[in-house]
Amino acid sequence: MDNQLYHPMVRAVVGASLSTLLACSTYGVWWIWSQKYATLRQHVPWRRAVVAYLIFWDVLIFEKILGMDRKLHMSLCKKGCRDGHTDDAGLKGYGKYKRVCWAAGPHHLLLPSFAFAFQAERDGIHQKMGVNLDEIFTAAATILFYIPFLRDLVITLGGRIASPEVLEGMKMFALAPGGIHEMIRQGEKSDRLYLRTGFIRFALRKDLDVCPIYLFDENECYKPISNLPQWLVTFQRWCHRRVGLGFSIWKGRWGIPFNPLPYGVEYVVGVGRPIDTTKYRDMEDQDEAIELVMALYIAEVRRLFKELQVDTGRRKDVVLEIERLQSRSQRQNKKND
Repeated sequence: MDNQLYHPMVRAVVGASLSTLLACSTYGVWWIWSQKYATLRQHVPWRRAVVAYLIFWDVLIFEKILGMDRKLHMSLCKKGCRDGHTDDAGLKGYGKYKRVCWAAGPHHLLLPSFAFAFQAERDGIHQKMGVNLDEIFTAAATILFYIPFLRDLVITLGGRIASPEVLEGMKMFALAPGGIHEMIRQGEKSDRLYLRTGFIRFALRKDLDVCPIYLFDENECYKPISNLPQWLVTFQRWCHRRVGLGFSIWKGRWGIPFNPLPYGVEYVVGVGRPIDTTKYRDMEDQDEAIELVMALYIAEVRRLFKELQVDTGRRKDVVLEIERLQSRSQRQNKKND
């Protein structure tokens, strides 16, 4: 009796072990092979098929089944700038002779920065700007490239590691200047932007223009939960500082925490005026140049926010809060002093 039970159990354990080993080995080979794309200015060969599949389900579920009013993903906000910088005339051909850094915010739940290339294809931004889809990438947090399966989605949608060495040769890419710091600090009645000078310093060094993008109503699709327990806030910030990982605490429709069904609001994106940085690149005092470009960027973000409030008629009680943060070099210099 014991032998009859023993042998099947051994076979089951050995079979499960070999299957697990085979699966881990296969994924390990896949990891090594696909990891090279995290730093290359080259899209993965299967990208078009995956993007087409995602667009199909995006349109079917979020626009047809859940309703046209729930535009969870980015669409060009035609009313965002009536002076021609979000319509066809303003963007037409811009990317043919310019290199652009798209700086987007505020960063909450719906903005994985790696989705910009996907949205460019979905909404036709690349056609308006005269840019090949193969030239559009996005900067994503390094931690995302170490999470199994999620990293594959990030790489497929055009995400690349957010480091100067990776981004310096790219013609067009998007990033969220506030990053994780901004994502975990959003409020229900305020839009919060946390700005460091790093992205502007990089743009000046690499001959890039800077174009603000404002994510309007993102906090209304999935609302941040206020008054979190202090231990949870501490844990959020510990994960950010020590692990480089950020996560939002939100509520979906009917006020249910972590409900994937969003509130029925229109999620729009305003594209601002591109800031031509040409005359600032050769200034002797680069710190002054950075401050001048930053002032232009902040002024354009505030203008864009006000126009979106007026044009959409929504969120009149929401306040835009902008806070300047120290760059890494500034923090290091302060520490050395």
